[in-house]
Amino acid sequence: MPYATVNDMVERFGQIEMIRLSTRDDALPESIDGPRVENALADATALIDSYLRARYAVPLSPIPREIIRACCYLARYDLAQGGEQKPSEQMTKDRDDTLAWLSDMASSDGRLDALPARAASDARVRDRVRLIDGVALP
Repeated sequence: MPYATVNDMVERFGQIEMIRLSTRDDALPESIDGPRVENALADATALIDSYLRARYAVPLSPIPREIIRACCYLARYDLAQGGEQKPSEQMTKDRDDTLAWLSDMASSDGRLDALPARAASDARVRDRVRLIDGVALP
């Protein structure tokens, strides 16, 4: 499930911009293409998870507000690409800033305070019985 919704995008960027960004070049813009926006949000969520999975259990829960914001910025940039559309300088800056921030969150330079960091021992779980000379050990 994506970290942001179509409604989050509308609240952040406005309905007119979301209609414009979600409409294909050959269509007349009348309403938001919900599935297209949801696909961009899913892609943004996957990108966010790829940065954070080394330090946090993903998918994130609860979803911090800054992650919702990051998801919206990344999805907006993706929606603005292709056909006759091109991301604005502001969209490109927002995306670049978001990726730099995610990089900080993935390293020890940043922290999502609302979530516990993954302990080093969480990364590996042993599910096999250890045998020594045919004897099962705990």
